[in-house]
Amino acid sequence: MVNLQLSVPNFKTLSQQIEAQNANMQKVIDRTISDCKQRAPAQITKAVTAVYNIKSSEVTAAGKAAKAGAKTIGEVKVRGVRVNTLQLVYSGRRLTPLHFSMSPKKRPLNKKRYTVKATFFKGQKKTLKGKYDTPIFLAPQKQGIVLPFQRVGDSRTPVYAIHTISIPQMIENEQVATDIQGRIDELLTTRLQHNIEQASVVKPQVKA
Repeated sequence: MVNLQLSVPNFKTLSQQIEAQNANMQKVIDRTISDCKQRAPAQITKAVTAVYNIKSSEVTAAGKAAKAGAKTIGEVKVRGVRVNTLQLVYSGRRLTPLHFSMSPKKRPLNKKRYTVKATFFKGQKKTLKGKYDTPIFLAPQKQGIVLPFQRVGDSRTPVYAIHTISIPQMIENEQVATDIQGRIDELLTTRLQHNIEQASVVKPQVKA
């Protein structure tokens, strides 16, 4: 009986190369995830504002601390620790027509009846209708802003402020969602390739 001692040539060197490669690949993944978290909101903003008539600063600022104590219109979180399981989670309140170029912005003087319009989709100005079959009217608030209201019935009260759609609802729009998916896929692919090149990942070679 002959016992042969099996060994891998240059095993120590090969092991070091594998460990180095694994470490480099983890750095690549971490950097790609970080890049996505930083750059994805901007791509979402471009997709939303290509369809909806809303300022890019309002979409991008979702989730950030509002200046002067104003309320934010939403929040964005990036979840996941793997490139293929990243999730962008948006939440936000329904917006008033003020965010969509509402006109007029103040109640017209000496007019009992007037029409309030807003542009939700780019190039499509429409008359506000609300939930009830009653006229829409503008009324100033304590903060100095003017909001559109509608009465529920013929009485002066109750009334409710008209709200429209939220950032999450805009993102769920089929055209917007498709555009976002394409942009995020391209972003991940581009950044992953860039980070691989930057990390100079070298494949281990076994010497004979």
